[in-house]
Amino acid sequence: MGFDTRNGTGDEPACVNWLAETLGAFHPDKLVNQKVPRKHGKPDSAFVLAVWGEPKLVLNVHIDTVPSGQGWLADPLILRKKADRVIGLGACDIKGAAACILSALLRVKPRNVAILLSGDEEQGSEIMPEVIKAGHLKGIEAAIVCEPTGCQVGKRHRGMLALKAEFSGPGGHSSLADNIEAPLLKAARLADAIGQYGENHLDFGTPPYQGLCTNIGGVNSDGAYNVIPTSASLQFSMRPPPGDDVSRRETDLHDIAAQQGADCQTLVAFEPFATKDIEAFKFLFASHDFVDLPYWTEAAMVSEAGMNAVVFGPGHIEQAHQPEEWVSYAQLEKATALYETALATGLGTGMSK
Repeated sequence: MGFDTRNGTGDEPACVNWLAETLGAFHPDKLVNQKVPRKHGKPDSAFVLAVWGEPKLVLNVHIDTVPSGQGWLADPLILRKKADRVIGLGACDIKGAAACILSALLRVKPRNVAILLSGDEEQGSEIMPEVIKAGHLKGIEAAIVCEPTGCQVGKRHRGMLALKAEFSGPGGHSSLADNIEAPLLKAARLADAIGQYGENHLDFGTPPYQGLCTNIGGVNSDGAYNVIPTSASLQFSMRPPPGDDVSRRETDLHDIAAQQGADCQTLVAFEPFATKDIEAFKFLFASHDFVDLPYWTEAAMVSEAGMNAVVFGPGHIEQAHQPEEWVSYAQLEKATALYETALATGLGTGMSK
């Protein structure tokens, strides 16, 4: 069964409805299937939460994907099987984990555990905060957030801060450029100031999280080489390291924008992540390596909500968001075995009661 869950254009609720029906066949004590509206003109997303017993552990997978882009050799929405791998949009990031969890349910009986399959992670992450705010994860102490970690255990990662600045002017013929507002020039000057801020912090933090990963993501306008733009926009971001103050960085960037006369808005402001108690997970991940991750995940949100979290899933990040995205059978089998143990034992004996 294939579903188009490309973030912003696909039908995430349709996929969630199918998943809810599938999970229902495993007789959870509670099943919540809910559609959630999104901002910025995007269609509704959704989530399904299945609960067995009195869960202290939740397994979470996001079901949305990035756009498919160019370079695919066949329809990206149709899964293809090769000798050592499966290929398809989201196979690695991270629908493969959802398939592993469903396979695990065929082999073990869930015990005091919950499964949360949720949308809108790839751009916006509006669903997870709604799940938390509604109290659906109340009483849960620990979370395994599924992302392509190569079946290693992610213990830390950076935060994410993204902003957009807008500039405007009357526009006109470029022969009048010395006397007319120059929105694109202002955007370029702000981009330079933001870039300088990042360069001034290249030594901030400690390995492997030195620097702020400041990025100028896009500068756009309605001008041309002989036309003064009437508008220009700039998008920029940074990834504050674990332990850094995201709100402080946000204030700094807004202050820089204000100095340039920019109308600036925050698009996302997500905290960095660090597992609260690594030892508590070692009974489950005894044979796995605990690693630092280079990318942001919604583990930061569940951690901020008070849960002890790690990031774990099949597939390697190098295959994610790529044409011909794939995940190996070996990775899927390894992840399935781990999910079986997690579903059957809940928090197990190695974690707090």
